[in-house]
Amino acid sequence: MARATLTIELKKTRDGRPSLACVRADGSRTWARVHPFFPTHDLTHCAVESVLGYHEAFFGLVAVGWEIDAFTLPGAASRMPTQAMCAENVVGHLERGVVHDAAELNTALAASMRDQGHAPCAEVTQAQFDAIRELRARLTAQWAELPEGSTLRVEFPAS
Repeated sequence: MARATLTIELKKTRDGRPSLACVRADGSRTWARVHPFFPTHDLTHCAVESVLGYHEAFFGLVAVGWEIDAFTLPGAASRMPTQAMCAENVVGHLERGVVHDAAELNTALAASMRDQGHAPCAEVTQAQFDAIRELRARLTAQWAELPEGSTLRVEFPAS
């Protein structure tokens, strides 16, 4: 297992607007209040990036100094590495529930990356697909069970 490069902290606030904080290995941090949709989206990113070994996607970029807010700035997508776009597309396909195995994911991923004008992604194996789904299910269940006012902490990359 790779050494943790980031601690992801998702706080379930009493007002229903969660926060995401990321603490880097050097102790620096970035954080933002997020829409209630984002904790499960972010946990899906954690699962995808951890299993696929992505270091140049959302959490990997945050680990090396990107601020969370940088991803919301105009033109952010044009500054992101291909790996980040691959991760975003994998996460999107998983969240929409339109893929049920690695073959379907790879077909959808190739089409979406091509349509967006990006380089292709490495194919995802069935073992990786299954590992992503298992890790995602475990992390999102932990989030769902978390009481209001509490914080879920996940080391990235997660195992």
